[in-house]
Amino acid sequence: MSIKTDVSSSIQSGMSDVIWDKDLLTVPWACAGLGIKPSEIRILTALAFFWQGRLVGSLLFHDGYAGRDVWWTIYTVDKHWCQRRFLRTIFRVAFEDFHFRRIGIIVRADNKKSLSLVRRLGFVEEGRFRQIEDDGTDCLVFSMLKNENQFV
Repeated sequence: MSIKTDVSSSIQSGMSDVIWDKDLLTVPWACAGLGIKPSEIRILTALAFFWQGRLVGSLLFHDGYAGRDVWWTIYTVDKHWCQRRFLRTIFRVAFEDFHFRRIGIIVRADNKKSLSLVRRLGFVEEGRFRQIEDDGTDCLVFSMLKNENQFV
């Protein structure tokens, strides 16, 4: 799947696709949904997920390490973002287009659906940030190395 770059035409056409959000138009929407300020993370790029012309999710690539590693933050309002063809695209972008060797994800310890998803996708648990959230909740740290990826 090639990545298109025009977010506004994706909305108008009613398409379902992964769009490279080159102008970072979906970042404020995703950050508001996550309860963070866009200035709190250093965004490298973003992908937007559209389902039937409606924005249903955004994947933020941020705070990479030495150009080899990247963190992902995903915000979604609909389960349709998580289709196999979308997953192949986002992992291809990370591992083949940007040549990252590692993707990291942090998940709240009480977010059972997200924990289940990252494990099913093949991410490996690496550790725990104890009481890192404002409410005292722990977060778990996961990563995936390029050679562990099952989608590309």
